[in-house]
Amino acid sequence: MDFQDYQRAFAAHIRDPRSAPRPGGVPARRMRVYNELLFNNVQGFLLACFPISRQVLGARKWRRLARAFFRDHACHSPYFWQIPDEFLRYLQDEWVATEDYPAFLPELVHYEWVELDLETSAADASLPAHDPAGDLLAGRPLLNPVLRVLAYRYPVQRLSARYRPSEPPAEPTFILAFRDAEPRVRFLAINAATAQLLDLLREHPGWSGERALRALAEAVPGLAGGDLSVFGAELLDLLRAEGAVLGSLR
Repeated sequence: MDFQDYQRAFAAHIRDPRSAPRPGGVPARRMRVYNELLFNNVQGFLLACFPISRQVLGARKWRRLARAFFRDHACHSPYFWQIPDEFLRYLQDEWVATEDYPAFLPELVHYEWVELDLETSAADASLPAHDPAGDLLAGRPLLNPVLRVLAYRYPVQRLSARYRPSEPPAEPTFILAFRDAEPRVRFLAINAATAQLLDLLREHPGWSGERALRALAEAVPGLAGGDLSVFGAELLDLLRAEGAVLGSLR
């Protein structure tokens, strides 16, 4: 057999020992070592990032899913630390869910993956000049660059082996995820208006806090009123105290 053909057959058997025949000349015992070593390494990286998903599915279904990913997905990165990224891409773009897997699984996997993404982010390596104690209404609020505003159909922060809803609730779940000064990744449940305000500040970094609040009032019926500035100032101060807002730009 041509050497490259032999390599392909060798790799195919490692990916799918049940369907791809073991290439000739390799003892079965040694082949099993390769099979178990590579699959267990990949599964180890997945377990480290997705412990809740593993608990929700149980050992058998989790292993079946991990094996399907190992068998079917062509990774775009050679780095082990990016295996969770590839797993998320597989679930979102390639995986065909069956009835015995919960419909919320891709959202739960994404929610768990966000923690790794924020832990390893270098987006705050260089910050613009800002005043940590600056006026967040008159000034331009500086959002923490290691921050995500997340929206899910399911309440992902509550999912567990005991809580597995079969249908999404009527209202979506909004979560603010960010890395604080400790540094540690934090998740805060927020409402739709807070999520929209944060999106406005992110999309329009030149806006003052007051300008963003006016735009929010125009977009969300019922928010306009004399108390909006007071509410907005309290909310922005709270976000600053938590570490999601770093101050006002100079």
